[in-house]
Amino acid sequence: MDISFRYAVTLLLLLLLSNCSSPKARNPVSYGTGFDQSESIIFNKKLYSNESDVIKNYIKNDSLHQYIDSKHGFWYAYINEVKNDTIFPVKGNKAVIQYHIIDFNENEIYSKNEIGTQKYKVDQEEIIQGLREGIKWMNKGEEVKFLFPSHKAYAYHGDENKIGPNMPIIVTLKLINIED
Repeated sequence: MDISFRYAVTLLLLLLLSNCSSPKARNPVSYGTGFDQSESIIFNKKLYSNESDVIKNYIKNDSLHQYIDSKHGFWYAYINEVKNDTIFPVKGNKAVIQYHIIDFNENEIYSKNEIGTQKYKVDQEEIIQGLREGIKWMNKGEEVKFLFPSHKAYAYHGDENKIGPNMPIIVTLKLINIED
């Protein structure tokens, strides 16, 4: 065999063997956002406290309705309660609804005419969290007034139209029908 050929084969084998060693472990890379979570916690506690005060004050001044604490972060009152029916909307039902939205100064944000009659497929379509929970407690024909803090409504981004960021709202909703 030719010496240059042996030299080339030996060199090739050495290169191959040197690349067969196990890879070195890499250290994790940590990227800081520069965001201090304690500031967010303080902001949210203050926001929650302020919105709770607004809701409590509204309840105190509304002598026409008796409000119930949902234990899910919002309050509600029956405008029209149906006691003899025990059929509630469940996941997959279509709830035929009408509602309007006002602020806590009772200024209309969206009227029933603007919103129109809606068919909401329970737990399968997007709707604000408070209504998603509250509608499942309603009987056909009932009308309920919901007092939602912002985190149960449109939260920190609003609806990008008439409802601003971190805005608590009042929604009066009528459950017209429940369809399969």
